[in-house]
Amino acid sequence: MKGHGMTHKILSHGAIALPFVVVRDWAKTSPHYEDHGRVEPDGSLVLTFGAGEVGMTPDGAETRLWIGAQDAAGAQVLRDFINQTAAEAGVAIRWRERFTPGRPVNLSLGRVTAIRRISPAFRRVEVEGPDIARLLGGGLHFRLLIGPKGAGWPTIDTAGLTQWDGGIGAWHRPVYTIRTISETGGIGFDIFLHEGGRVSQWSEALHIGDEVALMGPSGGDIPADPGWIGLFGDETALPALARILAALPAGARGQADILVPEAADIQPLPHPAGVRLNWLLRSDGGDLLAALADMTPPEAGRFVFFAAGKTETTAARRILEGRGFGKKEFWAMAYWQ
Repeated sequence: MKGHGMTHKILSHGAIALPFVVVRDWAKTSPHYEDHGRVEPDGSLVLTFGAGEVGMTPDGAETRLWIGAQDAAGAQVLRDFINQTAAEAGVAIRWRERFTPGRPVNLSLGRVTAIRRISPAFRRVEVEGPDIARLLGGGLHFRLLIGPKGAGWPTIDTAGLTQWDGGIGAWHRPVYTIRTISETGGIGFDIFLHEGGRVSQWSEALHIGDEVALMGPSGGDIPADPGWIGLFGDETALPALARILAALPAGARGQADILVPEAADIQPLPHPAGVRLNWLLRSDGGDLLAALADMTPPEAGRFVFFAAGKTETTAARRILEGRGFGKKEFWAMAYWQ
């Protein structure tokens, strides 16, 4: 849509009963938003997210708000996210559009068709459903929904906001990556098994035919042809790294270093010949940060994806920034605390 510096459709509108300068300052300093926005020629503030954009514009004593996304699922993600983070800061949004209560458009239901142990540390779950295939586009990830005992699946209210049975805080919503795609449109995802893990326990009690809920897609996409690519991740990032490697163009160059518990957890991963794949073993003292520090990327035309625990990710960000990587040249993502 012209006038907002974007190509997304404006799919949602709202208003905030606060002056624009107050809302702008909140948005630009909120710890929830990695992007603190750009100022448009008309003075409005635009925040960019993986699912689309959120704009804020002065309107007398109030602030007008709009959400732009490529589809209704992206708008749902942003409407929920902005409303929740605003509410936590004491900022109330009045949403203009009215919705028919029902299932959120970014929520897919499916049935479990297979459960199998693919290595000592991983269990694969396969799911099929009428609209599961939509999760294949628009981002690398989805959320697996595990609710409190007896809870129904989330619904939306007349304002288009997702309502969670028992409150959102009662739900576990871990992020996963599609690992396999069946000929019938089903998907498979891999669960890293560890003692006491909520999803590990959930998967142990899972049966063929059980209904599961997946919300997404979410997250961004790796640049289509970055030139040189560096991929670094631990066992929690293995499914995402596998999907990225399989999607790289045949002529891609770079390296991928993956840390897993032991040799039995190494998996065959299709990848371009020009991308060196190196497996690091925790049992042998494998060091993901050392591998990152030792990489030899070109000075331009490069991109690095790093995903591991929060402590390692913070250290990786420091390493990359210290080596001159700009914000658009890497992602450093914490997959666990």
